[in-house]
Amino acid sequence: MRQTRIKILTVNNLRICGNLTINLPLNDYRSKISDLLNNSRNFIELTEVEICSIDQKSLVTMPFLRLNKPVIAFLFEAESPELQLAYNKT
Repeated sequence: MRQTRIKILTVNNLRICGNLTINLPLNDYRSKISDLLNNSRNFIELTEVEICSIDQKSLVTMPFLRLNKPVIAFLFEAESPELQLAYNKT
């Protein structure tokens, strides 16, 4: 099991930042975020969530959010500096 901080841009231009827990062993072949997104479940669950508007104004923080996967336009790990730039420009 591992936990990673992710950032999501939704199809309605909300920015969501939260912790995603992957409940599979690190050496399991299905232990990537893409495997979690491509499985048959319709939702992903995030903890320590902050939701911001497109202009980066914080709208709400919450301890837990269950997000329907079809609303995800873009998702990446928050520690990825190359993608941070793209996320901040949208």
